Amino acid sequence: MLFKRKKKTDDTQLHIESIPDESTKGFNVVEICEQMVDAARELEDNRTEYALVTNYLTDIERMENMSETDKKTMNDAAANILTLEKTRSDFLKTKNRISDSQYAQMQQLEDEIPRAIKRLEKNESSLDVINKDLRYLEGEKVQFDIDGEYAKSRQRAFRVYAVLLVIFFAVVVAVCTLMQIVYGADTTIFMLIGALLSAVAGSFVLLTYQSYSDEVKSAAASKNKAVALENRVKIKYVSIKNAVDYTYEKYHVKNSKEFVYNYEQYLLAVKDKERFRRTNEDLEYNSKKLVSVLSKNDFYDARVWLNYTNAIVDHKEMVEQKHELIVRRQKLRGRMSCNVETITRLRREILSHRNELGDRIHEVNRILNKIAELDMEVQSED
Repeated sequence: MLFKRKKKTDDTQLHIESIPDESTKGFNVVEICEQMVDAARELEDNRTEYALVTNYLTDIERMENMSETDKKTMNDAAANILTLEKTRSDFLKTKNRISDSQYAQMQQLEDEIPRAIKRLEKNESSLDVINKDLRYLEGEKVQFDIDGEYAKSRQRAFRVYAVLLVIFFAVVVAVCTLMQIVYGADTTIFMLIGALLSAVAGSFVLLTYQSYSDEVKSAAASKNKAVALENRVKIKYVSIKNAVDYTYEKYHVKNSKEFVYNYEQYLLAVKDKERFRRTNEDLEYNSKKLVSVLSKNDFYDARVWLNYTNAIVDHKEMVEQKHELIVRRQKLRGRMSCNVETITRLRREILSHRNELGDRIHEVNRILNKIAELDMEVQSED
């Protein structure tokens, strides 16, 4: 309801006790008295609300007749209240940037969070490097295995070459010896050539075999070094990974990017809360300012206008409020007239049956006297 009724502080309510429920020759005096009392009470209520509405209309007239200085103070304060209330309303509608638990934790650890973020970013970067190093070392181990196996396979091949060379030299010697025995031919030159070729080929096979043997040993040694280095890198990886996982769990994040995002949202939430606090302070200041200037001009209810600052700022809105109050007062006047007519009619009916009341006449007279004390006059239109 527009401009609701203020709580009553005086006892103007009609207090009437009912009389025994008896009827006299078809005339129910109890029912008529109750109807009259109800009408009287409603008349009091309507009269109280009528006075309230009239006071609010008077306040509007006072507002129109205020000095220009007071009007400016009033309008500025009302405009500020409208703006600040919208700002506060928008803030309350805004979805929380982070959960309350996250906000409380970051507020508690605010000083150490920037360092924790840098440390986490550095550790995540180190893990990336270590992972690359581990992949490289794993590739090196595979390559050393391949190189070793290749050198071993070449060793086996040159052992075969050495056996074939011995067989070749033995065949040459046997052929030359046979020709010398059977044909008496001089095969010395052939044996020397065979021996020379065998010696040269044997030297090559031996040196090559030894070279591949060195490669096998080198590949094995290099793999062992790679394994040892990999073990040291894995130890470092586990240490950094544990630190990273602890930070993830502590701050309830999945990575440093989420950590940075949450911290940025926290900083924005801090600014929002500070802005909300300042808004409330400014709202309280302007509310006191508005109430003060209205009270200075003897307004009936200065605080009620805190709920109608839009009417103070917008003239059309004020015209609508005034019209609604006038219509409301007219309806109240009509209801009061109806109540007065009802009370008068019922009182007349009781008086017309006074001779039939018998022993209840005193109680009925008391009720009629109470009713007579009421102000039965209905105010006319202004």
